[in-house]
Amino acid sequence: MTWQDQTLSGRRSWIAIASSSDGTTLLAAAYNGPLYRSTDSGSNWSALSTPSAMWYGVASSSDGTKLAAMVNGGDIWTSADGGAHWTDQTDAGSRKWQHIASSSDGSKLVALDATPGYIYTSTDSGAHWTAQTSPGAHSWYAAAISADGSQLAAGVYGGAFYKSTDGGDHWTAQTGTGSQGYWIAATLSDDGGKLAIVQQVADIFTATCP
Repeated sequence: MTWQDQTLSGRRSWIAIASSSDGTTLLAAAYNGPLYRSTDSGSNWSALSTPSAMWYGVASSSDGTKLAAMVNGGDIWTSADGGAHWTDQTDAGSRKWQHIASSSDGSKLVALDATPGYIYTSTDSGAHWTAQTSPGAHSWYAAAISADGSQLAAGVYGGAFYKSTDGGDHWTAQTGTGSQGYWIAATLSDDGGKLAIVQQVADIFTATCP
């Protein structure tokens, strides 16, 4: 594998990046700056017409047209046209957002509040949000979602890791990873059958899910 330093993006305090399924469209967040987009796999970048903010997470649909971004201590923003126009989605509230993930078609989203707060889910591309209170209020840090949005995973920073198989309505603590961990990242296979999670200064865990 050959790596290229894409210098046209500039040297910034990058915090998050998301990609279309074919890798051509990229969305990147600069902490305390605007959002940036590339439509040629990272060779060239354009600053989008978003406010300079403490962006902390971004997500993309498979085709790169539906995008979502969150401000740490602010709102969640979405775009339905590849980043040309953005909507401030105030329904979820202004929170200490930590991570966001999107289904393949961009209609289903999962976002985490690290206040401590709750897991939030949306089934209409971010227009409306539901606080999933059953797993409790925690410092949520790591989120993942399957391609169809039916399977979700979320981890607590300093707590348990949880999985949902019904789009976020019900959650089960994954005790096989231990009762506590400083979970900071997660990923699910497209069908939700395989899960990988990492915690800070510790091991990587993988699982085949029922």
